[in-house]
Amino acid sequence: MKRLLTVLLSLAVLLSCHLFAEPGIFTDKVLIGTFQAMSGPAAIIGTSVAKGLNSYFNWVNNNGGVHGRKIELLVADDQLNPSKTVVEVKRLVEQDKVFSIVAGLGTPGILAVMEYLETNKVPFVYQGGGHTSFAIPPKEYRFAVQPNYLTEGQIMAKYLIEDLGKKRIAIIYRTDDIGYDGLAGVEKWLKDNGQEKKLVGRFPVATDRFAFDNEILNMMQLNVDAVIMYIFVPQTPAFLKQVKDYGMDALLLANYANPDPTTITLSEGAAEGLRATAWVMGDVNDENFQKYIAIYQESFPGEIPNAYAAAGFIAAEIFTEGLARAGSEPTREKLVRALESMGGWSGLITPQLTYRQYNCNDYNCRIGVNRMYVMEVIEQVWTILTDWISLE
Repeated sequence: MKRLLTVLLSLAVLLSCHLFAEPGIFTDKVLIGTFQAMSGPAAIIGTSVAKGLNSYFNWVNNNGGVHGRKIELLVADDQLNPSKTVVEVKRLVEQDKVFSIVAGLGTPGILAVMEYLETNKVPFVYQGGGHTSFAIPPKEYRFAVQPNYLTEGQIMAKYLIEDLGKKRIAIIYRTDDIGYDGLAGVEKWLKDNGQEKKLVGRFPVATDRFAFDNEILNMMQLNVDAVIMYIFVPQTPAFLKQVKDYGMDALLLANYANPDPTTITLSEGAAEGLRATAWVMGDVNDENFQKYIAIYQESFPGEIPNAYAAAGFIAAEIFTEGLARAGSEPTREKLVRALESMGGWSGLITPQLTYRQYNCNDYNCRIGVNRMYVMEVIEQVWTILTDWISLE
C-alpha cells in the first residue's frame, strides 16, 4: 500500500508539472529551442542573435509571461556547421521535446533541418537567412521573416538602375546558396525589365576567399559604375580594404547581412560610402525603437544591440505574439493558425509581415517581409538613405 501511494504521489507531481500532452507545454512554461553559432568563427553573430532572443523573452517573463507561462529558451551551439545543426536540432525535438524552433542561424544549417522539422510538424518561426526556399514553395509549419535573397537581388538591381541610373554593374557573390540566390534575383529583374546588358561582370568567389585582387582589377578594366556584393563578414571588410587600396571608383551596394557596426570596425575606414539593403528600420527618435533599446538593456545594461541582436529580438516578438494568440491551451496547430492571423502585423521593431492561411499554391502566404530600404556609411555610421523599396 505504501509503495502504491508513492507511485500515485509521483504521478501527481508529474501531472502537476506537465498537464498537457503537447510537446514543450507545461503548466508554468513553454519550452522552445534555437540553434546558433555560440562558438567558432561566426560566434559574433550567433551570440548576438541569442542575446536578442533572450532579452525579449526575459522581458516577457518578468511581466507575467504568456497566459501565465514563462518562455524557456534552449540554445544549441551548432558552430554554423550543418552536420552539427542536424544533431542539435534532433536533440531539441526528440529529447528535449521543444514546442517550436524559434530562429536558426545560417543558410546551410537551416537547409539541413527544415524538411525534418516540417515532417515532424514542428513550427519553425524565423530563419536567420534569406534563401528563397525558406518561403517558396510555402510549407505549413515554416514561417519566414527576413526578405529572401531572390527578392533582395531584384530590389538591388531596381535601385541601381531606376533610382541611380547606373549603366555598368558587376556582382561579386559567394559560391553558395546565398550568392546564387542573389545573382538569380539580379538577373531576373534585369531580364524582366529589358536591362540584361547592364550586368557587365559576374564574379563568383569561394566562401573562404579573402583576396580579391583579380576581381577588382577586372572590374576596373570593365569600367563598372556599381558593384553588388553578395558577401559578408569577414569577407566584406577584406574586399572593401582592397577596393580602397586599388582606388576603384564605383558605388558599392552590399546585401542585408552587412549593415552592422562590425562591418565598419573591421574595415578600418574603408567602409565609408558603402551602401547596403536593410529591412529593420531603426529610428532612434521613434518611441517603439526606444522601448526596444530599453527592453534589451534590462538584460544587457549599457549595451547597444547590433543588427544580429535585432534579428533575435524580432524572432522573439513574432513567436510571442503567435503564442499569445494561440490561447491558454496552446498546441502546435493552434500556433500555426495564430501566426497565420498575423498578416499586416508589426511589432516594436518588426516590420509589417505578410502571413495568411496556408495554401501550397500561394507563394506569398509565408513570405514574411517583402520590402527593403537602403543605408549608407556616412562618417562611419550606418545611416538610413531611402524609404521602403518594393517590387510592386
